Amino acid sequence: MLESKRGFLFLAFAILSFLLYQAWQKDYAPKPIKTKQVEAANLASQSNSSEEQLITVITDLMKYKIDPVGGDLVYAETLNYNLELNDEAEKVVLFDYRDRVYQAKSALLGNGAPDNQLPRATYSTDKKVYRLDKGADGLLVPLRWQNADGITFSKNFTFKPGQYLIDMEYQINNQSENDRTFNFIAELLRDQKETGLEDKGALGMSPFLGVAYSPEAEVYEKMDFEDLAEEEINVSRQGGWVAFIQHYFVSSWIPQQDANVTINGKILANKQSRIQFLQPTISVPSKTTQSVKASLFVGPKLLEQLEEAAPGLNKTMDLSWVWWIGIPLYKLLNFFYGFLANWGLAIILVTVTVKTLLYPLSKKQYKSAHAMRKMQPKMQRLKERYGDDKQRFQQEMMKMYKEEGSNPFGGCLPMLLQFPIFIALYYVLFEAVELRHAPFFGWIQDLSVQDPYFVLPLLMGASMYLMQKMQPVSPNMDPMQQKMFQYLPVFFTVFMLFFPAGLVLYWLCNNLISIAQQKYVNYKIEKEEALGNTKKSKK
Repeated sequence: MLESKRGFLFLAFAILSFLLYQAWQKDYAPKPIKTKQVEAANLASQSNSSEEQLITVITDLMKYKIDPVGGDLVYAETLNYNLELNDEAEKVVLFDYRDRVYQAKSALLGNGAPDNQLPRATYSTDKKVYRLDKGADGLLVPLRWQNADGITFSKNFTFKPGQYLIDMEYQINNQSENDRTFNFIAELLRDQKETGLEDKGALGMSPFLGVAYSPEAEVYEKMDFEDLAEEEINVSRQGGWVAFIQHYFVSSWIPQQDANVTINGKILANKQSRIQFLQPTISVPSKTTQSVKASLFVGPKLLEQLEEAAPGLNKTMDLSWVWWIGIPLYKLLNFFYGFLANWGLAIILVTVTVKTLLYPLSKKQYKSAHAMRKMQPKMQRLKERYGDDKQRFQQEMMKMYKEEGSNPFGGCLPMLLQFPIFIALYYVLFEAVELRHAPFFGWIQDLSVQDPYFVLPLLMGASMYLMQKMQPVSPNMDPMQQKMFQYLPVFFTVFMLFFPAGLVLYWLCNNLISIAQQKYVNYKIEKEEALGNTKKSKK
């Protein structure tokens, strides 16, 4: 029989089962079936350009470097995200060309195209350093190259203030006597080195590191490097995007959404990972100009900017199957932070909001628990009378429930509703870059990692112990279940030691509010009962 205490046991094992399932998924889940890779292009992973030849672009958010050979983005450094907490000297670097390979490449293929053979064309620019001026609407960085036939290729990058999305446009001015055709290709190339951001989560769980793309039917699919080595990617669709995902940050090439593209992904012979899209042939008649456009997102997983960049790109903020809860919770967190300016306080206010919304259901749970507590003497007498006849004991107990108007299952539904909310908040606090290095008060300077002194988990365990004491003791619970229930606060305390401090803060507040709500409901019921008894005595 599912009563309040069994409901708590169920919730504990549900959470544990979820985490074990996540670990199993990482190692043993079925691999996606892909068709054989079709080789689209062979762009050199390294150029011969020296540091002095690279084109530097500085915006309000990022510092980029563009290689004039091929016009690729080979360096992207964030200006607002420290690699380590409170260390301004070193920032998070995404694209890099120095002691590793992580680059965004784009090319035109075809007769006379700048990337049709190696070495690729070297573009010219007006200057070597571009800065986005304060108050400017945007920054245009033009690259130009002309072939021997008089065809001019302009590769233009546009950077906008406050945005991590870069617009890229090829303009092809064909002043030759012949019609020409070209293919546009964009790819992300990356080694398999860790980023330094792969801090382990609860129970040793690690954030995802690998490729992602948008097959037309599923909208979002991801593959780690091990999966990509086993099964290459080759899908076709209209629009979409390709991406590399790491903890808190993402890079993504986005084609024009009305263009038909072929998406390819594989592990190269040199162990580098590549994901790319190839567009159909572009016709450029003689004496005409044609253009092809794409966008590149490189930066933190900020949900609003991801939603604006491309359909489904917000899924790279990996909230798993609870995304439908996680996204509203994430937006609610941001809303509260907007006027509280403290993510810990925002988490507390989200908890209050969730508990308030669930109160009508929780009230039924609290009333059920109160009724169960009142029935304890009767239940004990039934146990003493029919203890050896379990079937009769169950029948008499159900009869008593009916007579008393009590529902033994009343405490389960709110717990079932809390489970996906707990999991959604786990993902939000694990994935939201806003929580990275976000302080609360005192010793908690980063809500995205565990409490360094374990104060919050211990307080959470104490609050759970108080909640346990408020639950009725069920005489039909077997000794093993009773013992497990007694150790539940200890189990959860140890469990929470390694969870992000923000998640433990949520669970602590959730428990404290539950205790306050339970006491309030008990007070109201006892007051009504006392008032009813007084009226009866007067009669």
